[in-house]
Amino acid sequence: MKNAASGQIFKISLVIIAVLLLVGVAWKVLRPTSVSTARSEKREEKLARSAAISEKTSATLAKFENVFFLPEADPGYTSRPRPSSRKLPVANGTRRIGPPRAITTKSEGEFISPRWSPDGLELMFSKPGYNGLYAKGVEGGALREITDSNHVGFKSKWNPDGTISAIGNDGREQKLNPDGTPVDAPSPLDDSNYVGAFTQDDKVYYRSAPGEPARVISEGDDRFYGGVVSPDGRYIAYNGLYTGLYIAPLDGSHPPVYLGEGHSPSWLPDGSGIVYNVSIDDGHQLLASDLYLATVDGSAVSNLTQSPDQIEINPSVSPDGQWVAYEVDGVIYVAPLY
Repeated sequence: MKNAASGQIFKISLVIIAVLLLVGVAWKVLRPTSVSTARSEKREEKLARSAAISEKTSATLAKFENVFFLPEADPGYTSRPRPSSRKLPVANGTRRIGPPRAITTKSEGEFISPRWSPDGLELMFSKPGYNGLYAKGVEGGALREITDSNHVGFKSKWNPDGTISAIGNDGREQKLNPDGTPVDAPSPLDDSNYVGAFTQDDKVYYRSAPGEPARVISEGDDRFYGGVVSPDGRYIAYNGLYTGLYIAPLDGSHPPVYLGEGHSPSWLPDGSGIVYNVSIDDGHQLLASDLYLATVDGSAVSNLTQSPDQIEINPSVSPDGQWVAYEVDGVIYVAPLY
């Protein structure tokens, strides 16, 4: 009886051992498949995560692809994405500006778009939105209000006869006396006595002498504005709202020179080039801006300012060519031009 029980136990032990062996074999056979499946699942998860990151990166880059460039036109114009054909300047020149000096203070208000008087002794500027016209001496003195009218400061300038040309956001020009009272004048296109450049109906015109018909300077599929004639009367700088900055000979001797991005051109007094700003915004506010100087043929371009922490815009060259006035965050500065 005892031997029979021992034999039964022995048989059960053999069965248990056999079962354990079968389980071990099955584990060895199935384990690689399980690990492979787990690794495959992890790989798919990693690929999915990478795809999500890639999609997020693409979306971020897309935002930068749609960076807008501020036009120097009226606020009614809609900012548009920078076309791929529009080029950024490549600085290959050596011109620079020296340490700046503030002309206005924050306590006096915020001001934009400085313009030099013919004698180089005063600067005229506006408040944000090109509202009003104000003047202040370059060497100091009290702030003087010329007019508090809204939207009169766009590209305003002093004329040699002492009057002030105030150009509104719609491109229409009106003349003001030094005390701010208006000087009645018809449209430059209708006034055959008006000599110089002007903008009307998205085109830049130029009349070289009284009585002559005004001729169109800008050509192409764009909305052109802001014609500024060089002091020697040989060239004109103007903007295309969607294409950028151009310099063209007034005698039509060769096609316009395309400078690419750029706004607010101001001529050097000898007509050898212009100072302007290249500004980038996101459709709501300025992100960056620097001042540049380009020769009249576009062969040399100098980055005058290299300060990523400041946004310099609306430059204006002094009558003697030795200074540049510009604005930074509502304050008017002047700096020597080297």
